[in-house]
Amino acid sequence: MIRILAFAFCFFAAAMPSGETNSQGSGARVAQELVARLDQALVKSNQGLIKGNLILIRRSGETWSWDVSIFRKEEDTLYLFESSGRGLEYKILVKDEGEQIYAFNVLSKKIFRKVDEEKYESHLATGFSFIDLSGVSYQANYNPIVQSDLKAADRNYKRVSLKPIIPYFYSKLILLLDLETLKPSRLDFHDRDGVLFKTMNIKYGPVKVKQNQKVNKEEHASRLEMLDLNTGSISVLEYTEIDKEVKPDPSLFDLANLNR
Repeated sequence: MIRILAFAFCFFAAAMPSGETNSQGSGARVAQELVARLDQALVKSNQGLIKGNLILIRRSGETWSWDVSIFRKEEDTLYLFESSGRGLEYKILVKDEGEQIYAFNVLSKKIFRKVDEEKYESHLATGFSFIDLSGVSYQANYNPIVQSDLKAADRNYKRVSLKPIIPYFYSKLILLLDLETLKPSRLDFHDRDGVLFKTMNIKYGPVKVKQNQKVNKEEHASRLEMLDLNTGSISVLEYTEIDKEVKPDPSLFDLANLNR
């Protein structure tokens, strides 16, 4: 449904008289290209098996960590979260690029379907919501507007404001890209009242990639650091390996198999 509305928006924008929208249309294209860089930078576009770690650091200094395995095939994704003390704790099944999100609590053996605002609930008390982890396309679900450049911490950034096509909880996102490289550097999240409540810093580094029986190191947005301003906690999602040789069986993404 979201993708359909996004398509309709682009269609009507393209259908407007060129004399009235020439400069605005050019700005919109630039904004869309900048947001596309965010989608491309995140490893959600990779197929196969992605391994990583999720760490939650509370304000008190208490730390929780999980090993993360992500199986991805076309528009479907399955997350597995394991801790050293409890083993497999949680599964998240994402279908149709975030249109459907299901969560399975292994300890309670219950499956929950996340709809509408429930998709924006915190996962495992971290700063990452279910929608953040879903791999949903920012370009397809937000209307971007390029705003004035910004200088912070002796670095210059391109600033893009993103308005959701269908607002549920995020009223606005602010994307900062390095002015020289145009690499996405930070994403600020504002709640339904327009208040900034969390910010994600995007760090780049080498990630081991297996493909065609070879192992190489490739630069990716390998570390996502989410600061929750309400709780003071920091959540870090770090990717360590991408195995493109893994071909997940379609049954892995079957809802009937989620509780197995």
